[in-house]
Amino acid sequence: MDGQTIYAAVEGDSAVKKWTKGASEGVQVGGECFYCMGVSVDKEKNVYMSSAGRSCVYKWSAQTNITTIVAGRENYQGMESEHLDAPEGIYVDGNSGTVYVADFSNNRIQKWEKDAQNGTTVAGRSTGEGGSDHESLSRPSSVWVDDETHVVYVADSANERIQRWLYNASMGDTIAGGSGTGDKLTQFDQPIDLKFDNDGNLYVCDRVNHRVLMFKLINNEPCLPTSTTTSTATPTSTSTSTSTSTSTSTSTSTSTSTSTPISTTTSAVNDNDVPC
Repeated sequence: MDGQTIYAAVEGDSAVKKWTKGASEGVQVGGECFYCMGVSVDKEKNVYMSSAGRSCVYKWSAQTNITTIVAGRENYQGMESEHLDAPEGIYVDGNSGTVYVADFSNNRIQKWEKDAQNGTTVAGRSTGEGGSDHESLSRPSSVWVDDETHVVYVADSANERIQRWLYNASMGDTIAGGSGTGDKLTQFDQPIDLKFDNDGNLYVCDRVNHRVLMFKLINNEPCLPTSTTTSTATPTSTSTSTSTSTSTSTSTSTSTSTSTPISTTTSAVNDNDVPC
């Protein structure tokens, strides 16, 4: 979302579409994006889109209306540094224009600096091997980066956890999930997207559980939550769409905490109002 405009990766249409406020339908931005899985917009309104089907990331220029490749090689998948394999979520550094890519089938996060011909692995193993140890990722689907500290956060979907990789670190640490597959507040079932708000709260789209979880950071110390939460929800909701559609609903909750630096709240939705 950019101000009053929403950009969405529409996988079925193999395109990114733009909805302005009050519009009844979206307008395609850029060219074809086969199996489009991710979208990001920079300060100049340029639109970046990841094509899992073409194994590359495109950039559409708002100034020239030209689409170029900024990561990977179109129609060439592989684990070499110049290649991607089914890229999904992307993040664009607003200061440098560096593109971070969740290289899904290669089990890693790749960093592509502006005009680079090759990517650099900043999370996971550069060889493309997946795993559940702290040096590895398995099917990462989304990435978010702190532009100032260059800390990388990853939705490590097959490992049911959110991983944090400090700048130049050789391994990550788990800040949410990591307790197996399930529907408890300490668990996920295919976490596919993550975002932070301006207060540093973490939001995770928990796909199979049909919910969005919010993790409140206390004293900026990210740890696994051990609080218990009960929630009641009013099933009226609003939706916004990015690479996947998300939904929020009003809820009230009470928590008891065991001196952990994170408390967890979940916004419940009914079976007909799926957030992701």
